[in-house]
Amino acid sequence: MTPEEERKIALWGQKLKNDIPMELTITGDKRSRAFQNFCDSLSRVAPKIRTKTEKEDEAKAPVIRIGNVRYQAIPTGKELEPFLSALAGDESPDRQLPASLRELVGSIEIPARLKIYITPHCPFCPVAVKQLLSLAAANEGIKLTIIDGALFPEAAKSDNIQSAPTVLLDDMYRWTGAIQLSEIADMILNRDPARLSASSLRDMLEEGNAAGVAAMMTDSGKIFPAFLELLVSEKWPVRLGAMVVFETIAEKNNKLIAQAIPFLWERFLQVEETVKGDVLYLFGISGDESLIPKLETVLSGPYPAEVKEAATEALEEISRSFQ
Repeated sequence: MTPEEERKIALWGQKLKNDIPMELTITGDKRSRAFQNFCDSLSRVAPKIRTKTEKEDEAKAPVIRIGNVRYQAIPTGKELEPFLSALAGDESPDRQLPASLRELVGSIEIPARLKIYITPHCPFCPVAVKQLLSLAAANEGIKLTIIDGALFPEAAKSDNIQSAPTVLLDDMYRWTGAIQLSEIADMILNRDPARLSASSLRDMLEEGNAAGVAAMMTDSGKIFPAFLELLVSEKWPVRLGAMVVFETIAEKNNKLIAQAIPFLWERFLQVEETVKGDVLYLFGISGDESLIPKLETVLSGPYPAEVKEAATEALEEISRSFQ
């Protein structure tokens, strides 16, 4: 952080009326030290910034969180101003959208995941970041992640980023260069929910909105492909949230839940034993009679006792559904 940047932060901090909460997650990634140093300097120069630091052992990217905005970037230089605007929250005049666009963004009900890739010295990136920050400020369901592609080249490579700024919506739609907020907002509002990414659905589950995920699939009459992946996730909390959705749909529409069975049986043969038990549980609550021969092959197959026990329970549950 340069002396000029510290001066700007100090002047900005003097205008704050209230303490500003900010979260920092540092990890086993070696770049965490730079994030820690930046946040320490920020709180030193502007004491009203209260940083809550969490440590994780995984070597994933460190991140700064401000509400529904995540920074996988160290916002210095021209990126400092929009970052401070995001920190100021309701005290910042830069958060306002035109009335018509604010109404459009406010009507968005399905959560959206936006990512913007920036690079140092990019003349257009700060403008694009400021625009997207105003979008995120208008609807908490819009999750915005700002990524420095030069600092995290592995992420840029994974998302096939060729230039900056590049904006991604749910890892499916992208815009490069100058952006039109109305176009992005319209795409968020009118996108097909069946094409939502697993990450977007996972965000909804983590926010306790399993009922919303179930309602989207019930209303559309189809099980979303990305949702199926959550049912066999290696991470128990993710799998549990998806199972709650599965149960909710099964109570209302067994024919709809039958769409998941071919995928689940195929993956059953591949996943680890713990996940196998959960898949068998889902087979049971599906009440799908066509599963009986498959479950019998599990009972006679080379599976551990706990898997066979889960298969027995699934068979009993299916039998009860026909009584």
